[in-house]
Parts: sequence; C-alpha cells; structure tokens
Amino acid sequence: MTPSPMTTYARVFLLPLIALCLGVLPPAPVQAQSFDLGATLTNRYVWRGLDFGDAAAVQPSLSFSHAGLTIGAWGSFEMSPQAGSAVNENDLYASYAVQTSAGTFSVSVTDFYFTNPGSDFFDYSDDGSHVIEPGIGYSGLVSLSASLNVHGADREVWLEASYPFTVEEVDLALAVGGTPNDGSGYYGTDADTDAAITKLSLSASKSVEITDSFSLPLRASYYVNPYLARSYFLFGISL
Repeated sequence: MTPSPMTTYARVFLLPLIALCLGVLPPAPVQAQSFDLGATLTNRYVWRGLDFGDAAAVQPSLSFSHAGLTIGAWGSFEMSPQAGSAVNENDLYASYAVQTSAGTFSVSVTDFYFTNPGSDFFDYSDDGSHVIEPGIGYSGLVSLSASLNVHGADREVWLEASYPFTVEEVDLALAVGGTPNDGSGYYGTDADTDAAITKLSLSASKSVEITDSFSLPLRASYYVNPYLARSYFLFGISL
C-alpha cells in the first residue's frame, strides 16, 4: 500500500525531529508565559511571495504562551478593498518549542481561514473555507521551516530558510522560500509548473523610542518573486 502524504511527511520530518529533541539533545521547554495582543498596519499583504489584495491592511494578533506552548490568532483585513477583490484572512494556530544545545526546535499547526463572502467558518469539507497546515521549524544561526497542506489543498509543501543578523541596532533577515510540488497552483504557479521559488526577501525591523516608556516597532521588507517576476516593497507599523 502506498503511504499517504501525511504518513510520508511524518516519517521524513516529524519523527526525526521528535527523536532528536527527546533523545540525542535533551529538550527543555521554552520558558515563557505571556498574553500578547496587537496589530500591524501595513501598505499591503504579501504572503510567501504572493500579493493578497493590492491594498493596505490591518493585521491584528492575539496569543498566549506558557512553557513552550503558544496558542494564538492572526488576521489580515484590507482597509480599502476594491470591489470583489478583498482578501480577508482569520487564522488560528498552535505551536510548541523546545530549546536544545543546538538551537530551538518547534512543531506547529495552522488553520488558514479566508473570510470572504460566502465562506462558512464551520465548513471543513475538502472544498471548504479552511486549509490546515502542520509544520516544523528550527531556529539557531539560521532559521529553517517546512510545512505541508494536509487539508483543503492538494498537499503542497512549503520550504523556507532565513539568515538573521543585526547592523547598527537594526534586525535584518535574508530569506528564500519555495515549493517542490505546486501542481495545483496554490503558490501561484501555472498548470505546467511544479517546483518554484516564489520568495526572496530582505526584512528589517527596529523599535523607535517615542518616550521613556513607549517605543514604536517599525518594519520594512523588500520581496522578489522570481517565478512571477514581481517585486514588492512593504512597510509596517506595529501597535
């Protein structure tokens, strides 16, 4: 019997990670307890190299973290959508992270829900409003992540790597991301394209001190989508 995509994914990614975290490198939960809420105002929403909506957006977030476990919600809502083109998103996610001598490892699952007219939040059928995506990640000298759509899409894989560094108190990161099997066009490719790199980016963030007790986080990103031959310049203010 041919193993399912999820079974293959678990064998290739999840089982080695769990063995590494629990055996070779004894893990310790990331010790943090916090309840965070906020919002980012951005000139546009670009996700994995794809432009969603071509309009400014507000992106609220809410999360609770304790002993390595984080549960949260994140959304993106256009502020001045063109008629019939709005891309509004309301996601739920959960992740668990452990620290080892080699870095921080994490597992996660995200429920992507697009709140456009006609979408039903409770519709989890194959052609419903939700895409479920488990993933794994590593953060150390470099950051690596892999994820797989297991529900609501055609089992596309997303792979991403980034290199964080700091220059004169500005946090920077270079990133590259793509898919080895975008047969259904989930990441914007045409019917004849399978593998594609859709994200090359340079991101920068810095907190600007306004008063002794308040700083304003700013961020900017320059994206290039090699497959679509498009570039984007993003700017955001977090509150």
